[in-house]
Amino acid sequence: MAAHFVALRFRLLLGTLEQSPWAVVALVMSVLGGLSLLGGTALAAIAVRALAPEVGASLAVLGGGALIVVLTAIAVLVGTSDPLAPERFSLLPLRARQLRACLLAAQVLEPWSVVAALALALWLIVWSTSAVALVAAVLALPICVATVLLLARASADLLARQLASKRARDAMAILLLLVILFAAFGIQLFASGLGALADVPGAIRTAVSVLAWTPLGAAFDLPRAIADGAWLEAAAKLAIALATIALAWWGWGRLLGERLTNPIVLRGGGRVREGRVLDRLLPATPTGAIAARSIRYRRRDVRHLMNVIATLMIPVIIGGVHLAGLVRVEVQGDGIPADGLAFLPLLMAIVAAAIVQIDVAYDNSAFAWHLLTGVRGAADRAGRLLGISIVYLPALVVTAVLATWASGRWELLPGSVGASVGTFLLVAGVLLWLGALLPGEAPAPGANPLGRGSSGGVQSLAGLALTLPVLSTVGAPAIGLAIAAIWIPWLGWLSLLAGLVVGGLGAWFGIRVGGATLDRRGPEVLAHVAKER
Repeated sequence: MAAHFVALRFRLLLGTLEQSPWAVVALVMSVLGGLSLLGGTALAAIAVRALAPEVGASLAVLGGGALIVVLTAIAVLVGTSDPLAPERFSLLPLRARQLRACLLAAQVLEPWSVVAALALALWLIVWSTSAVALVAAVLALPICVATVLLLARASADLLARQLASKRARDAMAILLLLVILFAAFGIQLFASGLGALADVPGAIRTAVSVLAWTPLGAAFDLPRAIADGAWLEAAAKLAIALATIALAWWGWGRLLGERLTNPIVLRGGGRVREGRVLDRLLPATPTGAIAARSIRYRRRDVRHLMNVIATLMIPVIIGGVHLAGLVRVEVQGDGIPADGLAFLPLLMAIVAAAIVQIDVAYDNSAFAWHLLTGVRGAADRAGRLLGISIVYLPALVVTAVLATWASGRWELLPGSVGASVGTFLLVAGVLLWLGALLPGEAPAPGANPLGRGSSGGVQSLAGLALTLPVLSTVGAPAIGLAIAAIWIPWLGWLSLLAGLVVGGLGAWFGIRVGGATLDRRGPEVLAHVAKER
């Protein structure tokens, strides 16, 4: 029966690949990404083995614990959209113990499971400094892999019922997004904190020694304990690792049994209140209606809300990391220029405008109403641009003011505003046109907002790649003059003028040319965005 589930997993994958050539491209890119991660792991293992073999055991424990946390987060994210969810088999004559073995066999062949297992196997290079450690690491490898897979799956199923509510799913998705966004800032602060410690290796050894006695790290510290001849410690950590696997296996079976007899039913998010303020402020035209709906979606729909949060957090995180570096360097007696802070809105503008391309994909099958009611493509493009501009343009201006204040160079404010606003409108205009050709992917309404398609898919990446040459040529005057204002401040006003002109031309192009393209390809766009994935 396990072979049947493995074959079912492959048939589901082949079915996805047959639906769209873009799925094949996405698979190829995923494989290349996995190979790059494995290549980086191999290089890191070789470097540690050659240069600092004494830290290999500590890195194994830290890396193993981090791997469990990451895979658990992935399992939680894909849990509500898993095609092999236990509820799908609730009407079949299957017991929990049968389903558990079958699901584990299918899970082993998941891409992230394969990458994790191969990464753990590559770390055997580090243990090759000693024959005893290498043999112990080889024997402990199945225990490590089982610990990673079972803890991730059991934790995800434990949270599955709590995440059945849309509010809980949305809150979890936003929390995970914030954790991911602040990871870079946290790493920077962590590195700064370690640099302030007098005994960094001692602090790391203390953290590792504590983690190695927990279920997250016990299995990964077994080779070191055996190589050191600490047999009592090795036996205790082996007992912890085996008890962890047994408890996770038993608990997962209980959770599967409950889901088979009492399936989890995803629940909605409750009542949606209507708002009429936007309807009074915006024109009573198709453009105004689409703009009002776009603004409402960015407050009510967690998929759009997460895009807004991610965009607004980019300058906060990058600016925080930069300021942390400034403080650390100034304490050491050197200073580095902070002029670059004034141009943080530029990156924010590119990210905000990139969302325009896949805006139709978020509509899913609701986009059919645009075609059925005869909404012109130009009105659709203008409404979407107006709605997203009302949300992001004030944020860009406020960010430019704050970033310029942080840099201490108020004379850079006109250039910062001109470059960011011009870039936003130019990129958005180009992507309004490309969005009618490559509408991209987005999670379906009610689905996991961080699930498949949350970044727009391969088409979104292709659209951004096609936009960058336009930005580097047409948008060069506004950006170049803003940078030149660092040395010649009055050029910032020319940058502001150039940004408004370039941005206006980009918006006109997106509305007119993109609208005409959408008029021609409306049915094809609907078929793409409404297709089940």
